[in-house]
Amino acid sequence: MTFSFNGLDHYQITAPLGTEKEVHHFFTDVLGCPEVEKPDSLSHFESIWFDMGRHIIHVGLDENHHSEKRGHPAFDVENLQGLMDRLDEHNIPYEEDFNMPGARRFYTYAFFGHRMEFLEWHDKPKSLMTESEKADHKSE
Repeated sequence: MTFSFNGLDHYQITAPLGTEKEVHHFFTDVLGCPEVEKPDSLSHFESIWFDMGRHIIHVGLDENHHSEKRGHPAFDVENLQGLMDRLDEHNIPYEEDFNMPGARRFYTYAFFGHRMEFLEWHDKPKSLMTESEKADHKSE
């Protein structure tokens, strides 16, 4: 039996237990991501879920939280400058990185220490496209 991947369903990161208000503020007020209601069968888990466009991010609240400095989610953003302006309004620092051909991108750290990448493609190299992106590109 064969199988294929449809894409990433969700990504989970952790934040310190007891920081629910700060997590909610960062994802809803700063990033503008609505909270996703968890299924009743999962409501006992200490986590908050957020809609980030095509994907959902789960933020698990963990008493043994360790921030991730290298591993990170990367989010494809439309109007990256608008997001940068929003971070500026909230005094959240970020660092632009000009090493990705065909994209503008930056890194920031959520208040709980997780590294997060945000990028906007303006000319994505074919070598970095998924097979479905290549197929979509051919049909244009």
